[in-house]
Amino acid sequence: MDVISCILFAQRSRSDGFRDGFRGTTGSDDVLLGLLIVAALVAGMWAISRLVSVGRKRRGYNGPWRLFWALCKAHHLNWSDRWLLYRVARNQALHDPGRLFLEAQHWEEKNLGPRFALEYPRLKALRTRIFGEMTRSPVVEPVSRPVPLVSRPAPPLFPGLPSPTLDVPPWTGERR
Repeated sequence: MDVISCILFAQRSRSDGFRDGFRGTTGSDDVLLGLLIVAALVAGMWAISRLVSVGRKRRGYNGPWRLFWALCKAHHLNWSDRWLLYRVARNQALHDPGRLFLEAQHWEEKNLGPRFALEYPRLKALRTRIFGEMTRSPVVEPVSRPVPLVSRPAPPLFPGLPSPTLDVPPWTGERR
């Protein structure tokens, strides 16, 4: 019955009263409140950006240990292998642990010491995996005189195939 009376008698509805509250004039208090909200948002965003930049500076993206972990990841080492190499680098007091991936002498049994005696077969397999076959045989080949190179003709880039021919049906051939 209330709905019918609103329609028939054109009474004010509740929404009209609610709408009128927003139609009033904006005072200086409302403008000041809006400015304070905007200033608080800007100050919050500035503070968050400062915290993020301080965290980046403190972490150091170009540190020697970050390089070590990146090299471990590049060589697809599992976590236990990474941890073993970490222990080797700490044991040898390497300031730059990435040198383990460059200098094979860090992997030798005499440099590892008795602490890694049980781990030496595993380290030997890792050394072969990282350095390849060059570290397997410690024999150094004697330096010999360079042999002059004889230039040979380069092989063709593509295989030699007979040139294509036009396949013409017999009824369209030449007529005599």
